[in-house]
Amino acid sequence: MRVKYLILLVFLVPALILLPALGNLDLLVVLSGSMQPLFNPGDMVVIEIVDPSTVGIGDVIAFHPPDAKDEKTLVTHRVVDVVTNGSHRYFQTKGDNNEDLDPFLVPPENVVGRAVFSIPYLGYLTRHNPNRTVKLAVYFLLIVFPGLIVLYSELSYLRGYSPKMERREEKLKLWRSRTVEEVLPLRAVGIFFISMAVLTMMLHPAIEATPRGVVNTGTLPVLLLRNGVPDYVYLPPGKTYAGDYELAVNSVLPVMWLVKAYEVNPFILKSLNVIISLLLTLVTFPLWVREFPDIKSRVRRRHHETLGI
Repeated sequence: MRVKYLILLVFLVPALILLPALGNLDLLVVLSGSMQPLFNPGDMVVIEIVDPSTVGIGDVIAFHPPDAKDEKTLVTHRVVDVVTNGSHRYFQTKGDNNEDLDPFLVPPENVVGRAVFSIPYLGYLTRHNPNRTVKLAVYFLLIVFPGLIVLYSELSYLRGYSPKMERREEKLKLWRSRTVEEVLPLRAVGIFFISMAVLTMMLHPAIEATPRGVVNTGTLPVLLLRNGVPDYVYLPPGKTYAGDYELAVNSVLPVMWLVKAYEVNPFILKSLNVIISLLLTLVTFPLWVREFPDIKSRVRRRHHETLGI
């Protein structure tokens, strides 16, 4: 099997495994900054529809506020406490970026689901984005610009089309079908280690322990992962945090991605440079896989033709 098909299989298998869960997911657009930096205005949040009885302290949930005039209004905040009143359970919620608790308790029947993932900036393409300029800019970059590139390539092909070119294309396809692949392992290893060196520098935090706490002495924000609610601390350059934490990493990826990886297994964050480097190496396979004509097959075919086989 060709290398590119094996690599495609590597990316398709996780997608196929997650496919059954798609029917249990919903999408919401973030409109306010109450949950920054976990997700930001304009981000799209993936919500998993769950049984409210499975919701606990620390979960980020989407719910209908009890005091909302519009039943369609949804808020996505973190559960910081579970209040029991007789046989009834209520959730006390709070935005990570808010000083105060939400001025209400959320009954279980108001819970829509649990936030499991976020897609940065994708919400800018929806009707919920009030900033027309930003919406048009994102729409152009993500849809119009790639579409124009595809259209230009197709028009160039049609403009230069001729029967001679078509025959040449057919010969090229035939040539490709009779090629063999050669893997250049040294080049692949080089891409992997260069990627890992760059990512290690990007992800490694510049923090210093002082009597006042941990200081971010670098130029990038640092994410401190810990046991608590919330289970992270966002530390901008020059800021100090006086408290315990388990793991520190530069916040070069969306905060929710890093937090979710930590919640699944802290080892994922510790080996993030290796994981991303491996994925980059696989994606750049044209740089370390070379195709050339299958000479043996051609010689064998000519030999058969000579013998009249």
